[in-house]
Amino acid sequence: MPKPNPVSPPDVKKASQNQKRRTRKRHRHKKKRQEVDVVFNQPKNLDLNDLISEASALERQLGELQTQLKANHANMPSKEQGRRANAIATEQIIATEDEIQYVRKSLKMIYRQILTDDITYAATHHIEDKLWRYICYANIEQVRSKLRKIRPDEDNVIRQRLQRQLLKRIDSSFKFYRELNNSIKDNHHLDTKTIGIDLFRQGVPTGDEQVAVILQSNYICMGDIARYRASTSLTNKKANNENWRLAKECYQKAIDCYRSSGKPYSQLALVSLSSGSAVDVVWYYCMSLAMKQPSTVGRDNLKSFYSKIRFSSPENSTNANESCTKMISQFIESFLQTHKQAMFGDPNNIVSMPNILETVITKTVSSVVNEDGITKIDSSTIHVLKGMLSRTIVILLITIWDIGERMKIKGNLPQWTQLQSSQIRLLSLGFKLFAGLVKATHDGWTEAKEKISQDAKYEQLNSMVENAILSALSIWCTYLANNLPVIAQYCTSGAGADGRRDNERKELVKAVQSFVSALINHPMFPDPVVNVLPVTYPVSEDVLLLGVVPLTRFHATVDFFKENAYDAIDESKIDARKQIRWGRVRELVKKIADSTAFDFVQYNKNEQKYSVVDENAKRQQQSRFMKALATQRLMDQVSSLEKNVSRMNLSSTPPNKVEVYTVVVDVTAFLDGLNKIKKWANQTLNPNNRSQDSILEVLVPLETIDSLDVHKKGSSHMNMQARESIRYLDQHLAREKPKDTTTSYLRTQKVNEQLSEWSQAEAYWIGEESRANIVDALLSDEDDEDDNGDKVIHESDVESLSSSDDLFESRRRQFDEEDEDDSSEPESSSSEEESEDEEEQDTTTQFNQVPRAYIPIISCMLYNLKERLVLVTNDENLAWWVEMFGDPETGRRLCVKTVDEWDQIVRTMSFNKSYTYSWKRR
Repeated sequence: MPKPNPVSPPDVKKASQNQKRRTRKRHRHKKKRQEVDVVFNQPKNLDLNDLISEASALERQLGELQTQLKANHANMPSKEQGRRANAIATEQIIATEDEIQYVRKSLKMIYRQILTDDITYAATHHIEDKLWRYICYANIEQVRSKLRKIRPDEDNVIRQRLQRQLLKRIDSSFKFYRELNNSIKDNHHLDTKTIGIDLFRQGVPTGDEQVAVILQSNYICMGDIARYRASTSLTNKKANNENWRLAKECYQKAIDCYRSSGKPYSQLALVSLSSGSAVDVVWYYCMSLAMKQPSTVGRDNLKSFYSKIRFSSPENSTNANESCTKMISQFIESFLQTHKQAMFGDPNNIVSMPNILETVITKTVSSVVNEDGITKIDSSTIHVLKGMLSRTIVILLITIWDIGERMKIKGNLPQWTQLQSSQIRLLSLGFKLFAGLVKATHDGWTEAKEKISQDAKYEQLNSMVENAILSALSIWCTYLANNLPVIAQYCTSGAGADGRRDNERKELVKAVQSFVSALINHPMFPDPVVNVLPVTYPVSEDVLLLGVVPLTRFHATVDFFKENAYDAIDESKIDARKQIRWGRVRELVKKIADSTAFDFVQYNKNEQKYSVVDENAKRQQQSRFMKALATQRLMDQVSSLEKNVSRMNLSSTPPNKVEVYTVVVDVTAFLDGLNKIKKWANQTLNPNNRSQDSILEVLVPLETIDSLDVHKKGSSHMNMQARESIRYLDQHLAREKPKDTTTSYLRTQKVNEQLSEWSQAEAYWIGEESRANIVDALLSDEDDEDDNGDKVIHESDVESLSSSDDLFESRRRQFDEEDEDDSSEPESSSSEEESEDEEEQDTTTQFNQVPRAYIPIISCMLYNLKERLVLVTNDENLAWWVEMFGDPETGRRLCVKTVDEWDQIVRTMSFNKSYTYSWKRR
């Protein structure tokens, strides 16, 4: 039988010549690529100069090929011009792309070798940036651009082939960067978890900083590659979530490597967009702006993000029946609207936010009480509240800082008033928010404590709620404590420029008062006695916010390598971290109390307590002070009368009676020596004796209190000393005076403790000794001496007599100029009779010349005139006029000492010398 002819299957066609030619060409390119891979895998021993030269040549070649590829695409013939021409152009494009791919591989290996061999040159010439732009990103973007050009109605096979090619290039690039970073870390022995902290602590550029910058750039590239892979549609949802997580992890490693750059935070905002968390997106963009090297696109991206958000219509009230999660979402939306207005809108649209979070805490506590236990929903609510509040406060303080930085730019001078208004409103918002939250953590918990059966559950709930706000509160207080001038400039009295600004400042002062009041009334605010760590001990938020410029000053003092403090979870370290955060809160309150700008916050050293005094409380406190003074004066009237009677009837002091030295102090004594007055009021004059036989009675005239009230307004040291003196008198006089006085004490002048009429003081007027009387008195003494010793007066004795005039002229400041003029005049040529008349007409001070300002103090001293009476003052004019008075019968004048002189007398116990007068008896 004849053999049948072989026939091809009907579905098989012979390959055309064009297909055969393309197949042969692909085989040639595949073989060429394999040869290139073999060459790449062979080690190359090239020095840095050879690598630089070869890299420059390849960069030029790559640029030429890319230009040629663009020209080929531009000159691509259409199908109407002929299939042959189209096929030839396609082959040229493929050949050019293959050649570009070859050059990129060569340049990629050279860049890698430069990065591993000489990191300094690589950082200086930005080799890591070239590696990304010229090779890895360009290689991925080449396929992505082809995918974008494919229309949905075209062949799906081509789309899938390009997507697989894209995934292959993405995986290859990610693997390359991972190996490169591992190689760099091994060569330089670096740990990505600590290198950023080390560089921040050093504060000066080092070689490690260049390595950290390159590592950060590489990790950012790895994050971008993982983000590209998550954006593809070939992977399932679970794989996409894993890629987003991987991208976030890479960006976080980039932050750990170098804490001064804001670019990783800007990239993390793009990752947060995939999860739909608006507050996280805003938080990352704000963090990118608050770094030493801020992101160049962060502000524009944030503005673009806000333009795409559609906020719901504002609600006047919150429905109490809504869930806590829904209420937290409403708070976030309200806060983001406020933040948008502060950053890019009108500050007048910044309004007070509703107390939604306080309601959330109240509902959570009520839920726990009703269910007699903490459920998963309650724990989840508190956890969400904690994270949201920390994010919100960081956004708020960065925005306040950013507004302050914009106010420093001269180009923003026309907007300065608007920026200032935004800053004041945001500060008020923060203080009001925390004032309500702090009160909600301890107010109204009595009922909850009674209903919860177990104390452990109550303590757990209280601790969870407190920790939910304590982290954010610590961040807020840390920022303000290290940037106190930000709020001090607005809280200083009289700082308002116009009515609207003044109202905003008053609102801010009220918010600060409410905030401080809520803190000092919290049970955890008082200082603990034991187991207290310093405020510079690290906590979790310190590591999270390391590198943020507003907190840089504080973070420079934190020791970030203290026993893994931010990783510990045991109970003891949880309590320790709580005390650290409360310590930072106390630090802010202490600085506010010490600052002169916040006169409404005071600290009582005796009771060791802080107090907040508003305007109404100030008036009430002043009223109580005046009532206390009046009560004391009425109580002392009887004792004053008894003292006068005893002074009149008793000629001598009983031997065992306590000797009282009355010290009258004027306003200069308080302004120059407040601490010394405090010491005198508690002075023990004879410490060696068990029974005290002499004490000091520090008498404060009413005129002195009025003068202190006049001097208290202002910001100088004298004004501060006056305010401190008034506070001291207020605290000291509030105590009840002991009936049996055996120690020194301080009291004020009684209402009737003065002369009823000033004319009565003329009976105590001694006046100024005339020069003729002094000379006569001294000459009479010398005559007595001559009778005994037959002594003669010489010219030197006359000079000594004339020098004695200085004793009287030192207290006469107002007549110094007249005396100097008289002494400098030349001798006249008049007759001896006229000169004698001029000597007899010696000018003396009269009683009616006493200044009115000194009359109240002199009247008080004359009323209390006794043997042991002294005026302590640094006012020489007052001292001179006081010494014009005394006892005319004995010629003894009132005793006057300066503050330092009297303090020296009290220390040396030389009271007898202090009352020895140099005045001659008339």
